[in-house]
Amino acid sequence: MRFRSNANRSVPQTAASTGVDGPTMAPRKPGSRAWYSVWLLLALYVLSFFGRQIISLMVDPLEKSLGLTEVQMGLLIGFSFTLLFTLGGIVFGWIVDVYSRRLIILLGTVAWSVSCMACGLADSFQWLFLARMGVGIGEATLVPAAYSLLSDLFPRRRLASAIGVFSLGAPLGVALSLGLGGLILDIFSRAQGIQTPLGHLAAWQAAFVIAGIPAFAASFLALTLPEAPRPAAPREKRSVLAPILKLFNESRAAMATQFAGFSINAFMGYSLMAWAPAFMGRKYGWTSIEIGPAVALAFGFSGALATLGSGFAADYLWARGVRGSHFLLATAALLLAAPFGVFAFLSPSPWLFLTGISVVYFASALCLNMGATSLQLLTPAELRGRLSGLYLFCTNMVGAGLGPLVIATVTQSVLHDRNKLGLAMATVIPVAALSGAIVLSLGRRSYAEAIENKGTLRG
Repeated sequence: MRFRSNANRSVPQTAASTGVDGPTMAPRKPGSRAWYSVWLLLALYVLSFFGRQIISLMVDPLEKSLGLTEVQMGLLIGFSFTLLFTLGGIVFGWIVDVYSRRLIILLGTVAWSVSCMACGLADSFQWLFLARMGVGIGEATLVPAAYSLLSDLFPRRRLASAIGVFSLGAPLGVALSLGLGGLILDIFSRAQGIQTPLGHLAAWQAAFVIAGIPAFAASFLALTLPEAPRPAAPREKRSVLAPILKLFNESRAAMATQFAGFSINAFMGYSLMAWAPAFMGRKYGWTSIEIGPAVALAFGFSGALATLGSGFAADYLWARGVRGSHFLLATAALLLAAPFGVFAFLSPSPWLFLTGISVVYFASALCLNMGATSLQLLTPAELRGRLSGLYLFCTNMVGAGLGPLVIATVTQSVLHDRNKLGLAMATVIPVAALSGAIVLSLGRRSYAEAIENKGTLRG
C-alpha cells in the first residue's frame, strides 16, 4: 500500500481514493450504470417508506376500529417494525457481504410489500403487530445492500452526493405516505370502505393494501442492478462479529459517537414522523385529507433540501480539507432543531407548527445522510454490509423502536391526557436534538482522525 502527502498527513492510497478502475473499485467518473442504480434504489426506498410510514395517519382510526391504546399504537408504529432488527440486523448485513445484493433487494422488497398488504387484512393488535414485523424486512435488506453497492460504484469524493440522492427516498417516501395516504383514507372513508374478494375492507385496511402493491410490482427491477464481482474474503473476514469487534477496538471513540449520535437523531426523527399527524388532528381539528398533504409538503420539501444539499455540501467541505465535515454538518443541524421542536408543538397556529416541524425534519434528514456517509467512510469494503446492518439495528431500535413508544408513554402515563401530546413532543424532541449535537460534537475530532490517519479500505 502506497502513501501520499495530504496536508502533512499520510493517507492510505486506496483504489477508491485514487479513482482507479477495477472489478470492485469505484471508477473515477461514475457512469450511467452507477446513476441508474442510484435512481432505482431511490425509487425502492421511496416505496419502502410509503408502506412503512402510512400507519402514522391511522392512529385515531386504528384506536377506534381495534380498540387500541396510545401505548399499543406506539408499539405498532415503531417497535413492531424494528423488532426484526433485534433478531437479524447483523445477519442481514453479513448476507449482503457474501451473497448477491440485487437478489437480496428483490427478496426483501417482495417480503415487506406482501407484509404491508397483510396489514390491511388485520383484525387484531396481534395480527397487525406480526405484519408490521414483516414490513421491517424492507429496510433490513434494502439499505445495507444499497450502501454496499453505492460504495462500490462511486469514489469517496462523490459518495456523499450519491448517498444523498438515495437518502432522498426517506423524505419523499414520508411525503408520499402522508399526501397520497391522506387522499386514499379520505376517498375510502367517504365510501365507507371497499368490497373485495377477500371481504369488506375499512378505509385504513384499503390504504395498507394499496401501499404494498407498487413495491411488489417494482421489486423485480432489482434484477437489473449491476453486481460488481467481489473477491473472496479471507476466512477470518467471514466471521460475523470478529472483524467488527476489531474495527470498533481500533476506532473506539469514532465508532461510539457515530452510533450514539445518529441513533439519537433517529429517535428525534421517528418521534416526529410518528406523532405529528395525530397532533395536528387533536390540536387543530384537521382531517386526514388536510393533514396528509400539509405534512407531506413540509416533510418533502425540507427533507429533499436536506438530503441533496447536505451531500453536496459535505463533498465540497471534504474537498477543501474541512476536518470531520459530516459530523460538523450534523451537529449544526441538531442545534438548529432544538428550539424549533419547542416552537412547533407549543404553537397556537397550524401554519407555525408546519414551519417548525419543517426545520426539525430538515435536521433529521440531513443527519440521516451524514450518518450513512460517515459510516461507509469508516468501514472497510468487506464489512460494509455487516456494519450497515448493525448501524441500522441501533438507529432503528433507538429511533423507530423507542421514539414513538416514549412519546406515547409520556402522554399516557406521565401527562395522563392524550390531548397533551404536544407537550410531550415539545419536551422530548429538543432534549434528543441537544443530546445528539453534544455527542457528535465530542466525536468530530476522533472521526476526522480515523478517516485521515487510518484511511478507509474500499474494495
